[in-house]
Amino acid sequence: MLQYWIWLATKSGLSCSVQKRIIGHFGSVEAVYLADRREYYLIEGISEKEIKVLENKDLKLANTILTACADKEIHVLTYQDAAYPERLRHIEDPPVVLYYAGTLPAFDVEPAIAIVGTRDASAYGLFCATRFGYQIAGCGGLVISGMARGIDTMGIQGALTAGKTVVGVMGCGVDVIYPKANQSLLRDVQEHGCLISEYPPGAPPLSSHFPARNRLLSGLSVGVVVVEAPLKSGALITARHALEQGRDVFAVPANIGVKNSMGCNQLIKSGANLVEDGWDVMQEYVYLFPGKVSRPQGNFARPMERLNGELEFNGGDMKVASPVSVPTPSDKLNVDNGKSKDYIDLHKIMADLTDDEKRLLTALQEKDWHVDDLIERCQIPAPRALAALTLLEVKGYVKRLPGKRFSLSLNQQ
Repeated sequence: MLQYWIWLATKSGLSCSVQKRIIGHFGSVEAVYLADRREYYLIEGISEKEIKVLENKDLKLANTILTACADKEIHVLTYQDAAYPERLRHIEDPPVVLYYAGTLPAFDVEPAIAIVGTRDASAYGLFCATRFGYQIAGCGGLVISGMARGIDTMGIQGALTAGKTVVGVMGCGVDVIYPKANQSLLRDVQEHGCLISEYPPGAPPLSSHFPARNRLLSGLSVGVVVVEAPLKSGALITARHALEQGRDVFAVPANIGVKNSMGCNQLIKSGANLVEDGWDVMQEYVYLFPGKVSRPQGNFARPMERLNGELEFNGGDMKVASPVSVPTPSDKLNVDNGKSKDYIDLHKIMADLTDDEKRLLTALQEKDWHVDDLIERCQIPAPRALAALTLLEVKGYVKRLPGKRFSLSLNQQ
């Protein structure tokens, strides 16, 4: 059966979305393989060119790939397998076959966070990537990276320093060492998590593979952290995929006017969440992943200072010289409680608000709400509701809480 999946997945004339549609039409990949030309014509939206691709029933390549997987202990995961991540299954163009080496995490029950950024990172960017990887992992996050040099590498390195599971999403076969300098890191990722790819063993790191890989980075994650990126960057492609897939986007601020800062600063201007440490990211998922996310005890705000002497710069690359113990997590969450404003009569301010703002404030008088529940409660389209909440926050009438929750920032009689 696996050879039929690989046969379909390696059809270069069929996009992932078309492959998904074809499987949906026939119900099984075996039925796709055994169908004839007349049956292919019944597929909605199929083209003559795509039918010709399907008519080629040669399984030689598929069998060669299966043999390579067996020889190299590479696992094959199909779109209809129970272990296939639901998050990925529901994006527009999921790969019908995934290859992985190592141990596959249960993505759907993990607060998985992708850390992305430029290959040509500054010392500041490398430090921030390591810091965020370490902190996010320490708070319970599953760190995912594209394994490129620069930001990707250091984000994974930081998470490994915290002693946590990590995932590398490759733009080549999982058996291909790329970049060459990451040979030992690739081995560490495989031992402490997995390397995963939609490309079969031996597939080279072609430039066309990486934009496609970026949709998997965001698709496997609940949020994407862009650490350092110029305006034209693969990291911003990942951020765009994240927005299209309904994922959260976080950005690390940096100096204005610096090329590598422009992408992150533009994301922040466009509404991405500004983050300064890993807890800024992970506090958004406390309520979504109860028991998994917590803020470690001790001096968490600047944990990388404890790594002085443990981390060293060598030719622009930051390396871990010795293992670092991870702080013991605590179930206690220290949420900042801002001072309440003086009492403001809601009836008086209502006259100056839009209808959307009025409905949101009325609902928030009942209790604090998670943003999704609040939108459902008020029956306002999500883009309008989010815009109205932002304006209410600017006006000082609404307060944003950790975990995507909102409350009134007014004293009420």
